[in-house]
Amino acid sequence: MSQGLRLTTGAEIARFASTKTPWQLARAERMAREVIDFGEAVEPEPWAGWRPCMPDMLPVVGAVPKIPGLWCNFGHGHQGFTLGPTSARLFSELAGGRAEDQVTQAVSPVRYL
Repeated sequence: MSQGLRLTTGAEIARFASTKTPWQLARAERMAREVIDFGEAVEPEPWAGWRPCMPDMLPVVGAVPKIPGLWCNFGHGHQGFTLGPTSARLFSELAGGRAEDQVTQAVSPVRYL
């Protein structure tokens, strides 16, 4: 962020072969410029890319059965900044011996086995 402020928007669900549709960013930029002067763009073209996510849109947090010592904490998609602290706490609690419950079962790697 040393070059200035960065404006981001939401996510778009699209096929891999789809072309960019920058309307979200263009609209957000117009609205943001009504509130703050953040200067000119420092990149010639806005970034767009794929964010990995799990089929059920939930992260994978917990121990991998049958492989002692292998633990998971991934699959946050584009919500890592938001979910990261919560899943980190859950991860540490599970590694410390927390008993499974409805939440831990929902994010467990077991659901993909």
